Amino acid sequence: MTKTQTETETESATYHARLQLDSSGQWLAELEEIPQVHTFGRTLGKAREYLVDALALWLDVHADCVKDRITFRIPALPEETRDAVQEALAAREISEAIGKLSAEALSGASVALVEDAHLSMRDAADILGISHQRVQQLVAASRSAATPRHGTVPQYVMDVAQSLEEHLTTDPDWDLSEMASSVVRGLAAAWITMHETESAQ
Repeated sequence: MTKTQTETETESATYHARLQLDSSGQWLAELEEIPQVHTFGRTLGKAREYLVDALALWLDVHADCVKDRITFRIPALPEETRDAVQEALAAREISEAIGKLSAEALSGASVALVEDAHLSMRDAADILGISHQRVQQLVAASRSAATPRHGTVPQYVMDVAQSLEEHLTTDPDWDLSEMASSVVRGLAAAWITMHETESAQ
């Protein structure tokens, strides 16, 4: 029998799950889109696992088909605890992004020093404060990847960068690390607001 469009859309849909600790110490898990799909577990991990199984049973598919289609909300927690958790999650996500940017920038600088400025590996390493073996690795990886060194930067990013640059040059009391910390806190606040808005929808 041919599946209807509604059945096909249901099988490819994404879902959001709420998690809450009840008075008996069990974690309750429920799908927002299908409240009939709910379960419980003694730990968060078990509650998530059982909810995947429950959804698979509801859709009559294998659990592997739905395990990556459920987004689990941050569990219901006291407000102060929730704020601390959200701040930590936001800071971690931002830290990972900064780490990736740092690695890309270091690779680009290594290539620029060796291939554009024609410095030796050791001199490039001296300037960047890393080992010459690391410079060699970065340059070799860049050559084998054969990808553009610089991507397109969105205009809003350029506008923010210009605003920060003007602030740094006009206010001598600010240093780069202090400003970076402020920017990260601002990004974390924006991340929290974004996720709270998603949860409310």
